[in-house]
Amino acid sequence: MHYIDIEQDKIKVARELHYKYMRYVIKKKLNGTNFKEPKPNPEIKTIQIVNGINSEVKRFLNAEKNLKKVLIGSPEELDTIKNKFTTKKQIASIKNLLDYDMWIDYNPKSTYYFYNAYHLAKELDIPTCPYCNRVYTKTVISPSKITRPTFDHWFTKSKHPLLALSFSNLIPSCNICNSGAKGTTPFELHTHFHPYHKSADPDLLLSYNFSFEHTDYSTFTFKIINNNTFSENSTKAFKLEEIYKMHEDEILDLRKIRDVYSIEYLEMVKKKILLNNISDEEIYRLAFGTHIEEDLFDKRPLSKMKKDILTELNII
Repeated sequence: MHYIDIEQDKIKVARELHYKYMRYVIKKKLNGTNFKEPKPNPEIKTIQIVNGINSEVKRFLNAEKNLKKVLIGSPEELDTIKNKFTTKKQIASIKNLLDYDMWIDYNPKSTYYFYNAYHLAKELDIPTCPYCNRVYTKTVISPSKITRPTFDHWFTKSKHPLLALSFSNLIPSCNICNSGAKGTTPFELHTHFHPYHKSADPDLLLSYNFSFEHTDYSTFTFKIINNNTFSENSTKAFKLEEIYKMHEDEILDLRKIRDVYSIEYLEMVKKKILLNNISDEEIYRLAFGTHIEEDLFDKRPLSKMKKDILTELNII
């Protein structure tokens, strides 16, 4: 698991684009020709007004401060409005208005073709799943091939449809974490990890390590050591220990390095194999295929796991 730095330029740009485009669509659906602002993108097709919208829903979303909170509010702000509307008519209105299923459909005939889930994923450019750090989540959009990460609704869409298209509630993730592990499990900010929410309270911050135990010389088993209840809730929710067991062969390889080369392995690589002067961080990346710096863990799968295990084995 790794936090997404919301101060990165690419995250700020993605958030602003999300607001600009989604605001226009929602305002146009609510008000039709009465909404006279120019198109923010010439590719936007005619957007039809959505009739029969509940009056309270319409009044709420027509207020600029409310719509901005819904679309790009922080996780804390979303938490305050997630249960704003509860009646069947209100919920039906919200689903018809936001239409998440259309937003994720890469279809030239779609209202959202000019800006949809693929565009947001590409703008965010999150290299690996922030929940498991096991799978690449790069986005490719081309005539011949289209792929993107799934978007996890951190606040479940079924219970909180108002947040179906909220930037901070659309977490780019792998399919296993989104559908297989997390599913519709209800989360709260004070109990579970949210990639966009880094608390000032140390008890509500991720603090865990990958480790291992062995029953004999050649058999090793992954385990996760959680340093607080918040981390235990989070790692268990995404079944990290169970999922990472498929990488137990990685421990064997790292252990062999430890037995053969001891703590001099990286130094040997640096002095006896590599001809050019490169940094210790580059040597580590070449040797193990991952990053050693925590703020770069998201760039390569298995980065945190390998660093934790290598540290325990005294290789680094």
